[in-house]
Amino acid sequence: IVDVSFTTYGGRHEVVSGCVAGNIKFWDLRYSSSVRTIDHKMQMTALAAHSNVPMFATGSPAQFIKIMSHDGSTQQVIRYHDRLPGQRIGPVSCLCFHPQLPFLAAGFADENVSLYAPKESRAV
Repeated sequence: IVDVSFTTYGGRHEVVSGCVAGNIKFWDLRYSSSVRTIDHKMQMTALAAHSNVPMFATGSPAQFIKIMSHDGSTQQVIRYHDRLPGQRIGPVSCLCFHPQLPFLAAGFADENVSLYAPKESRAV
């Protein structure tokens, strides 16, 4: 398991977990088994779920971040730093959402840190 996060949106209270193999599971706290599974189909090194917005992000050692909605649809794929033209992001080591806003912080194995906003990225 690379990460476990609590989410609360639309009256739902779920836990989201993700494993290195790429499976993302949603757990309703009232049940002992997961209520749905998304097969990411790629190795995962990081996972972050937003606590108040139905979205999550996955990080890969293959140098990309996927931002997805809870139904499994991909909203955005990040492969390059916006403020550093042509520079590809490094292998993703950690991800974290802002508690209220849809901003995502990402840490990479090459010691860089970036901050991303919806549909556009901001390198720090």
